[in-house]
Amino acid sequence: MKIKWHNTIESTISAMEIAKKELADKEVWAARCQTAGRGQRGNVWHSEPGANLTFSVFLIPDNLLSCDQFLLCQEVSLGVCRYLAGKGIDARIKWPNDIYVGDRKICGILIEHDIAGAKVKDTIAGIGINLNQTIFPADVPNPTSVKIETGLNLVPEDELPLLLNDIFFEYDSGATDAAERYTAKLYLKDTPHTFTVAATGDPLEGCITGVAEDGRLMITDTCGAGHHFAFKEIVY
Repeated sequence: MKIKWHNTIESTISAMEIAKKELADKEVWAARCQTAGRGQRGNVWHSEPGANLTFSVFLIPDNLLSCDQFLLCQEVSLGVCRYLAGKGIDARIKWPNDIYVGDRKICGILIEHDIAGAKVKDTIAGIGINLNQTIFPADVPNPTSVKIETGLNLVPEDELPLLLNDIFFEYDSGATDAAERYTAKLYLKDTPHTFTVAATGDPLEGCITGVAEDGRLMITDTCGAGHHFAFKEIVY
């Protein structure tokens, strides 16, 4: 694997988007300090300089159909969970790809695809995982880190290859049970919860039961009716 470290950069995923014609499959750009890290829903990813892992991975999938693009989300998420399990942390995936420990977020993943016809041309996965940070900004609602969970003080440069090995293990294996294992790792799966329908603000009482093949979240309400939600259509 090729890893390029930047001491300071605005956003590894944004920089990769500009330079993607020059990038190789599995190339990784990491930042010791990221000044404008990007999260889901247009949020900013906060990270203490030098304390955590903030990086992006460039992938060129082999003949992956655009209708199957959610597989990459599953593989990257499972890879992060595999890495955390090696630290003794039982992590869960908050759909589609935030990584939680209990009710606290330890990792954020932003995946962007370039689609060409019926296939995924390339993908950039931006990943931010809290390693050593223990104090967070007040506007970060529910953070945790490997150090908070385990007491371990880790060296980001040493940990990145270990994490990448686990991500690429999932990516390269093409395991047919990835969807099943992803579903089993879902945060709040089969747990009664009050969700919010984004379009209307209405509450929805129910349980997460799985994820459809197209990546939509499946929720069964208290009356037994099934509902499918795309990204940003449901809040919890």
